[in-house]
Amino acid sequence: MQRTDPQPESQESADTALNASGDAPADTQDYQRCFIALVPTAATRDALSNIDVPASARRAPYEQLHLTVTFIGVLPQEKAMPLIEALMRETVPLQPTPVTNIEHWPRASHPRLTVATLAMSEAFIALDWRVRSSMIALGLPVDARAFRPHVTLARYRHDAAAVGAAVVLQEELIARFDSLTLYSSTLARNGARYRSMASVPVVYA
Repeated sequence: MQRTDPQPESQESADTALNASGDAPADTQDYQRCFIALVPTAATRDALSNIDVPASARRAPYEQLHLTVTFIGVLPQEKAMPLIEALMRETVPLQPTPVTNIEHWPRASHPRLTVATLAMSEAFIALDWRVRSSMIALGLPVDARAFRPHVTLARYRHDAAAVGAAVVLQEELIARFDSLTLYSSTLARNGARYRSMASVPVVYA
C-alpha cells in the first residue's frame, strides 16, 4: 500500500529541538503529527525540483522535499527523548539510490500525489526495520502500511481532475540523503509547518 507524506510548509534546522547541552526540549505537551524522514542532499533536491508536474498540481517547495520512513502521529512527550536516543545511537548507512519512476498516486484519473519512486534496497529494508524496532520497543504504534520509498513532488486538491501520464525520466537520477530526521508538525492556514526535533547523519561507503 502506498503511504502519504505529511504536508510541511516550513522547516527548521535539524538540531532546532535540541538545546545547547544536547538535551531534549523542555516541552510539556505531546508532539503532534510526527514523522521520521530522510532529508535529501541539495543536489538531489535540485534534480527532483526540476521534474515536470501537471499544472493543476501544487508542487512541494524545494526545502520541503523528503522521503518519509514512517508516520508516527502523536508522540507522547515522555517518549520523545527515548526515541531520539534510539535513532541517534548510530549513523544511517545507505547507498546512492536510483529514482525508478515518476508516478501519480493513487492513479492518474484521480490524482492526490505525484511522486518519485526509489528502488528498494537492503539498506532501506534495514532502516525500516531499525525505525520500527525502536518504536515497538517504546510501545509506540507502528504504521501497518508497507514501506515504499518515494519523495512527494506535488499534491492535488481533493476534487482534482484527471491528469495525463507522468513524465518519463530521460536520464538516470541518483538520490542521496544528508540525514535521518525526526519531525513534529502543526497545521497552519497555508498548510502544515514542521519542526526538526533531532537528526542523525547518513553515511555512504
